[in-house]
This record gives sequence, C-alpha cells and structure tokens, in this order.
Amino acid sequence: MDFNNPNDNVVIDVNFKQKMQNFSKNFKYATTIVVAILLLIILAVGSIYRLETGTVGVITRFGAIQGVNEQAGIHFKLPFIDRVQKVDVQTIYKMEYGFRTATAGNTLTDPTYSDEDAEEQVIIEAKSNNASIILLNLIVRYQVADPIDLLYEVDDVEDTMRLALEDVVRNTLPSFTIDEALQNKELIDEAILPKFQKKLDKYNTGIKIVQVTTQNVSLLPAVEETRQKVEEANQYKQGKEEEAQKYANTVIPKAEAEATKLYEDAKGYSAEVIAAAKADIAEFEALYSEYLKNPNVVKEKYYLEAMQEVFNNNELIIDQTNNSNFLKFYNVPNTSSQKATLEGGKTDEN
Repeated sequence: MDFNNPNDNVVIDVNFKQKMQNFSKNFKYATTIVVAILLLIILAVGSIYRLETGTVGVITRFGAIQGVNEQAGIHFKLPFIDRVQKVDVQTIYKMEYGFRTATAGNTLTDPTYSDEDAEEQVIIEAKSNNASIILLNLIVRYQVADPIDLLYEVDDVEDTMRLALEDVVRNTLPSFTIDEALQNKELIDEAILPKFQKKLDKYNTGIKIVQVTTQNVSLLPAVEETRQKVEEANQYKQGKEEEAQKYANTVIPKAEAEATKLYEDAKGYSAEVIAAAKADIAEFEALYSEYLKNPNVVKEKYYLEAMQEVFNNNELIIDQTNNSNFLKFYNVPNTSSQKATLEGGKTDEN
C-alpha cells in the first residue's frame, strides 16, 4: 500500500466503538476514585485542627457556641458542621494613646512617631482656677481574657478600647495638679488602670489590662512659658524667705541673749536696792530706838552728817548765826579743814 498515492483506498479494521466504551468506563471509574480521594482529603482536613501553645479554640456548631478548647495539640471536629475560631490568649498586645508609631526602628535607625492632637490634649486641675491643658502620651498593654466575649460581644475591640480609654482619661486627669502630672506619672497610671478595666468589663470586651504606662506629659508652649515664669518667681520668693529666716536665726538669739542679760541685771539691781532699803530700815529703826533713849545724841549725829554734806559740796560758807550784824566767811579748801571747823570752829576769817 502506497500512502503517497491518493488513488489508493485505505481500509482500517478497528473496533472503534468498543474502544470508546472501554475508555468511557475507565474514565468514570478513575473520576470516581479521584472524587472519593478528594472527599476523603476534604473530610480529613475539615475534621482536624491544631492548637498552638497559648492559643484556644472557640467551637461553634451551626452558629451556636459549643465550648472553648484550651488544650494545645491536634483535635477533631465535625466537618462542615463545627467551626473553630482560634484566639491567641498568651500574646500581650500594645495600644498607643496620644501618638502613633510611624516607622519602627531597627539597629540602624530610631523609630519615628506622630502626635494625635485630638487624643493627647487633656485638661487638668479643672476644679480650681488654674485649669490648664497638658499633652499626654500613654501605652496600654493588654491580652485576651475571655475569647467568647472578644469574638461575639464587641464588633471592633480596639476602637471600643480606645473610646473607653479616652473617656477614662478625660474624667480622671482633671483632678490632678500640674505638678502631680509632670512629676509623678505613676499616679496617673494607678488612677487610670482600674477605671479602664472596669469600663472594659462593663462592655464585655473580654480584655484584661496588663499595664498602663505614661510615656510623656508635657505642656503647651505658652503654658510652659507661663509656668517657667511662675517657677522663677517662686524660687525668688523662696530665696528671700530663706534669707529672712537666716537673718532671724541670727538676730533673734542675739536679742534673746540681750533680753536675758537685761532681765538678770534688773533682778540683780532689784535685789541690791531691796537689800539697801532693808539696811536703811534696820539702821533707822536702830537710831529710832536710840532717839527714844537719848534724843540729843541722835539730833547731834544728824546735824554733823548734814554739815558734813554741806562742807563736801561747797568751798565758801557764810555764817549768820549768834545774832551778829557781821557776816562770817569760811574757806573750805579741803576735808581736813572742814573737819577742824566742825570740831573747833577755828578757821581763817576774811
């Protein structure tokens, strides 16, 4: 047979129908096996799930919650009927308030941040006339405590948390003073955490707050400038008060010592005067007793003492006694002549 000759008629004796039937039969058989294998694979995959350490599985059947599987490892479920939602309850998540991390840092570059003005501006010291605005940056660390509440009670957990935190911050900070907010951030953390947790529990978020950390507290530029001036004034006032106290500590002890000395001198003088007075009284009483016995002797004594005083205070004495028309003058040059005059009346007359 020449296949190059078109005039030759070609007759091929092949049982085509039988072969097609066999092929169809084999194809159906192979398809059935493949489908069965695929179904087995799907059933196997759909009925097996694995939980890592720190992860729990919330199992639902036709939408109804069946329970929570907390055991790590491989587990079985009803395929196409049971649904398992895995929730990480071990990881501690972070939420930023008042700022956001723009780019994460690495070994070569530092991280960059962007401020959230609507969040970070908070009023403090609102109960007094010194109400002011601070810029507050917080970091909240939290983890899942109840996976069922997390999945089915709140639609957007992080947004709910942020709104709850903002409410707590704006109702807590107004009771703080500027100094407390700037110098003692731990007070802010201690005040916010329990109130924030209570509000999240009220919303059934299934979240547990692990830590609230105040990253930064600052003042607006205008407020900072005013506060700086007030601080300088307070320092000046404090310096003057310290100088005054130092002066008082120096002067007051000295004045007290002088007062004590004057008091003691007064007491001594008083005792001296009283003693002299008592002595005079005793002397007078003794003279009075002698006067009662012999008045002339006492009179003469007082006369001599009076004349002694006269001679002591004068250098010239005029005598008009004895009813004489002539004046007698006595020179009193010294004490000895005074004594002689008193005793004998013999002096030079001018």
